[in-house]
Amino acid sequence: MTSSLHPILLFTDVDGCLLNKTDYDCGPAIPVLRRLRENNVPVILSSSKTGRELRALAAELKLSPAPLICENGGQILWQGTQWPTREATCPGTSRDVILDVLSELKLAFRFRSFRDLGLEGVMQATDLPSAKAQMATERSSTEPLLWDDAPERIEAFRESLSRKSLTLTKGGRFWHVAGAATKGAAMKIVVQEYRNGSFTSPLTVAIGDSPIDQSMLNIADVPIGIPAPDGTLNVDINTAKGVVSAQHGSLGWAESVARVLDNLMQSTGTANI
Repeated sequence: MTSSLHPILLFTDVDGCLLNKTDYDCGPAIPVLRRLRENNVPVILSSSKTGRELRALAAELKLSPAPLICENGGQILWQGTQWPTREATCPGTSRDVILDVLSELKLAFRFRSFRDLGLEGVMQATDLPSAKAQMATERSSTEPLLWDDAPERIEAFRESLSRKSLTLTKGGRFWHVAGAATKGAAMKIVVQEYRNGSFTSPLTVAIGDSPIDQSMLNIADVPIGIPAPDGTLNVDINTAKGVVSAQHGSLGWAESVARVLDNLMQSTGTANI
């Protein structure tokens, strides 16, 4: 960043936003990621993906070291010069606890979690190759599942989980069972850590496409909503301060982030963002 009054922190969901939902392509986003990197804007991945998945993706995209919000806020991995030796923060519920509850609920509801699917099933459900699907199964605080029961029974399932202090949230492909951790709560932790360092008054941008991103979008200074491929917007965006992209996937991500950066450049007088 050159001279902006407020340094930017950019939090982004991955599948359906930074990456296309179907082919996982991120080509349109690469020039914008380069622009962010050149101007020292941290790109903080926030996803249902595991720590191994996000580390690999961050390296593949050549992102500058920054925290990673994994498993929908169930785990935060600290990367960057500010936290050279800090251990992971795990605000979420143990996956073992979640699996025990799901085993009980199998008697009353029909669903298939990642444990039920196994590696081959996860590969089929995600279209991921074996190595990446294996990383997706190595979870610590969440369990994705496919709902095979009647749609109207999902609320009863949610209530059953709630009685066990667990939550159910819809993602892009799967329903996700977790504890009280959310992307938004994890985002607050990360923002505070940056505030404790050199980012005394950061402006936060958050990007999402599904209800599981809503807690993050709600607290961002600039929320960005990415529509589904059919044009449906599955998140609520306050358009007085946020942006709804006209495109889906990586193209929508690139277009909307570039637009926000251009607007910030004009409003702050920053020479180059």
